[in-house]
Amino acid sequence: MELTQVRYFVALSRLLNFTRAAEACNVSQPALTRAIQRLEDELGGPLVYRERNLTQLTELGRAMLPHLDAMLAAADNAAALAEARRRQPMASLKIGLGPGVGASAIAGAVREIATLMPDLMVRFEEAAAAMLVESMLSDMLDCAVLPADCALPERFNHWKLYEEGAVAVMPPQHRLANAASVTAADLNGEVLLHGERCGGFAQALYAACDGAFRLRRCDGGTGHMLDLVAAGLGIALLSERMAVPSPLVTCRLAEPPLSREVRLAAIAGRPQGPAVAGFIKLCRAGRGL
Repeated sequence: MELTQVRYFVALSRLLNFTRAAEACNVSQPALTRAIQRLEDELGGPLVYRERNLTQLTELGRAMLPHLDAMLAAADNAAALAEARRRQPMASLKIGLGPGVGASAIAGAVREIATLMPDLMVRFEEAAAAMLVESMLSDMLDCAVLPADCALPERFNHWKLYEEGAVAVMPPQHRLANAASVTAADLNGEVLLHGERCGGFAQALYAACDGAFRLRRCDGGTGHMLDLVAAGLGIALLSERMAVPSPLVTCRLAEPPLSREVRLAAIAGRPQGPAVAGFIKLCRAGRGL
């Protein structure tokens, strides 16, 4: 059953005249007649009959009309919805998060955009800086929040967002769990978990203190590393802006002072939708950070 057959039959049922129905559908009368005959073949019986100059629906035609009319209305509604979405696509915000950068740092800015655009679709991608750069170049990401030490091609704009220090993340039963802050001396002999997505704080501390700690590599997401911390496999050094779930506790690393600059990057000159443009503007203004 073809939609054109249904459309022709519904027009004929309203006008009850083959000539006027063909004109309304912008087809020739023979073409409309053939389409109605094919529909009758598929439904197993005549849908209309002619009596002299009058055209009437058969019992089968009257029974099928509400269903075929609803089918046609549903198809028209679907086409109208698709056209509306095409003319006004859903607002989206695709943000890359570099090593050790959590979404909580920019969640306030995202919230402000979502308040103005209730249908906003938000997607985060965590990866190494080089991979995020490639994703932006291929238009898979709108922008990315990256450590300032990562290399960016010349065609990128970038803006400083904030500087952040490090905290030691440990289970609640750890000997240092009640301390407000810790130093490298306090952590002497501890196992420090590190990986490509933890932000590099553990490696920096290890280098600054000439290997006074043991390093245990833990590749994967930050959540996986926190699971190992909870299991007692070591301590993680993460950004002070990273959201850490309870019952894990955080202690500020006071000595040596480790910090890094974090910036927002986007491709210069690329057209941006209102969600992306608004997000970048808020971040540059320091709102929601």
